[in-house]
Amino acid sequence: MPNMSGHRFLTRLTWLLFAVVILLIGLTLWQSLKQIERLYQSDTLNSAIYLRDRFKRTEVFLEAMRGQAEERLRSDPQSVLTRQLYRHIETLPEGLALDKLPGDLPAGLAGNLTGDGPLPPPGSEREARIHLALSLSPLLATASQRLGNEIAWVYFTGVDNFIYLYPWQPSSRFRFYPTIYQKSFWQDALHSTNPDKKTVLSRPYEDFIGRGPMVTMSQPLYKEGTLVGMINMDVLLARLQQQLDQMTPALGEYLLLNQYHQVLASSARQPVAPQNTEPTGEYQWRQGTLQLTMAIPDTPLRLVHSVTLLPLVWAMLCQSAPTLLAILFMLLAVLSNLRSHRLNERLNYLSCHDALTGAFNRHYVVLLEQAGELARLQAGILMFDADHFKRVNDNFGHAVGDMVLIRLVQICQQQLGPTDRLIRWGGEEFLLLIGRSDATQLGELAERLRKAVADHDWAAIEPELEVTISLGYLPHQENLPLHEAVRRADVALYQAKANGRNRSERWQDDAS
Repeated sequence: MPNMSGHRFLTRLTWLLFAVVILLIGLTLWQSLKQIERLYQSDTLNSAIYLRDRFKRTEVFLEAMRGQAEERLRSDPQSVLTRQLYRHIETLPEGLALDKLPGDLPAGLAGNLTGDGPLPPPGSEREARIHLALSLSPLLATASQRLGNEIAWVYFTGVDNFIYLYPWQPSSRFRFYPTIYQKSFWQDALHSTNPDKKTVLSRPYEDFIGRGPMVTMSQPLYKEGTLVGMINMDVLLARLQQQLDQMTPALGEYLLLNQYHQVLASSARQPVAPQNTEPTGEYQWRQGTLQLTMAIPDTPLRLVHSVTLLPLVWAMLCQSAPTLLAILFMLLAVLSNLRSHRLNERLNYLSCHDALTGAFNRHYVVLLEQAGELARLQAGILMFDADHFKRVNDNFGHAVGDMVLIRLVQICQQQLGPTDRLIRWGGEEFLLLIGRSDATQLGELAERLRKAVADHDWAAIEPELEVTISLGYLPHQENLPLHEAVRRADVALYQAKANGRNRSERWQDDAS
């Protein structure tokens, strides 16, 4: 019976251990999932901000053109430039066209105005609107140049059957036609559907000149409450795709959606628009994927990050692999003890050594003093630091400064005996404990160190780099507390600096 009872106890303990392990694995995977969510939520936010900046950059130019157009509507839109361009508008059988630009205009200044003919009578509202469109030539050219390949076309569409398009295209390739007013970029920006008169992003459509699918950013222009025209910029979906490709996440895919739940760009080969595009603020399971829908600030766009189940599980396993291994090692007592022993050794080393240079740290000196080793060592004190170390950091960078400190420790250790101790005291300042040494030996060691540093080939680290040190030392004195010995050596060090640097000084009673 005892054996049976012990067997049952071991069986129950085994099942309990399995349950604990499963629970720990579940908690580890859950924590890994949350870490992945936080990481990619941050990445998605950064991507959304980047896309917002691209959108706002284009919108700023639209706002600037609208502001200037409104200013000209309040005065006379005619100018020397508009009259010069207006004289070159031809009345062709197909209607108006500006196919022949004035030869004395700067290259790339003007676009092409096409529309229904004939030319309007002088002083008419239509003539004023055509002059208004022509007056936007410098702004259209500037927007096209500044935004570069981010936009395909920039243009002004008047309410009375004309369009002014930039960059210039011959009327044989593109011209105004009345069905433009039925397009979404016009209809969606009208006052009835856009009471705030803000910038509107259209639904995707095919470019009239064959450059591919695009969307249009439209800014309506009103005069005394009456629509005058529309200032537009066309953005190719291929350009949006390029921008999204630059931000493709390492895990999952991005979808860029408009306010009509249409996919404008995607890092997926076969994108499927999510059924619900309301911003979630956190990841949720939707349509068999983990999805985060984020509203791009100050735009009508949405950025969706979605991850399917298998890649997510693999990422969770990779993310939590060290922890899972640790959990499995918990079942093996010997391996766990060895691991703990190694960890303790590492912690002890880190507690006594400087992480950058490998020299001892101040905590090590405290341990020596507490263990009585410092008294038995009967050490002389030598302190040194690098001359003008701030200049090294300022002139060559902190990475070079770190290399200088590491090299100083290496040079110093080559000059030390087995009982000597090198401590990084702080910054570029180092403390040496030299066992059983008199003043002569300390002075000789200080000079050897100084010369070894000065003669070292520092240019191998960085051309024109030169490093010297200043030193102060104090022979061992019985019953002198450590902090006082360090203070006196430090006084001698600063005396060496005051006497010109790159030298060593012994502490003198009259120097304190």
